[in-house]
Amino acid sequence: MTGSLLDVCLALLLIGAAAGTLVGAESEAATAPDIGSSSRASETAETLAASTAAVEYALVSPRESAESDGATASPGVQRVAHATLAEHLARAAVRSATVDGSAPSPTATDYRRGVRRTVADAIGSNTRVRAVWRPLPCGDSDDAPRVEGAIGIGPHPPASTSVHAARFSVPVAPSSDSSESERNTEAAGGVAARTIAVLFPPDRVAAAARGDQTAERVVRDRYRRVGSALGVDVVEALERGGPRDANRALATALADRHTETDSAGPSGDPDACESGDPNRVIVVVKTWAT
Repeated sequence: MTGSLLDVCLALLLIGAAAGTLVGAESEAATAPDIGSSSRASETAETLAASTAAVEYALVSPRESAESDGATASPGVQRVAHATLAEHLARAAVRSATVDGSAPSPTATDYRRGVRRTVADAIGSNTRVRAVWRPLPCGDSDDAPRVEGAIGIGPHPPASTSVHAARFSVPVAPSSDSSESERNTEAAGGVAARTIAVLFPPDRVAAAARGDQTAERVVRDRYRRVGSALGVDVVEALERGGPRDANRALATALADRHTETDSAGPSGDPDACESGDPNRVIVVVKTWAT
């Protein structure tokens, strides 16, 4: 198995375009309260979308790989991910996703660290970059699960400083068989099905876990964590029918607990209660004067 294939699977995310696409960065940022537009913010956004970098990281520590379940250390523990800076931000945001505040998988820690270092080296001082993946619209019930992932790089701007911003989105797609996944989980709702398919691309999960003990443990751990948060024994479904059955169980559980609402927040605020989109990660760049 190649490292790149396993990386795609264990990222549980497939970037759907070669680079992040700027979506009216200056005009969208200008609509947010107290946030204007500036050439430096826009230039930084363009750098993130266009610049490529290789991020080295360990999927799990060699010690964990060697001692867990008596398995020997996998030669594929070390990874190198090649992508644009915007794609790295999107991957890190999705890898960090939590469901109802559940702890993210520890396998994302080293990759997040590498992304932070790489992006920090590419942006100027007095700059804050934040990527947020929020696939579901806000629910109208306290029982509605909150699914979100985020990563931030750089200091927060001082409260008394005039802040400028640029905002763009990075497209993400679940996998080549996403349409089949959605058809299989139609009763669970399209948004819930797409959310789970982005977290667990069925074809890539199956391919990466085949014959690789490290990959299998990581995949099972991620399924177990999300299943526990949604109150479903998804590991049993995974063992019985593979990733498609497991995804169907997760999507059904997620849809059963989630009710969509039309609430929306300011378009420039990635932390606001927005309509949600499983297929996009929002990146906001904020800059300020010295």
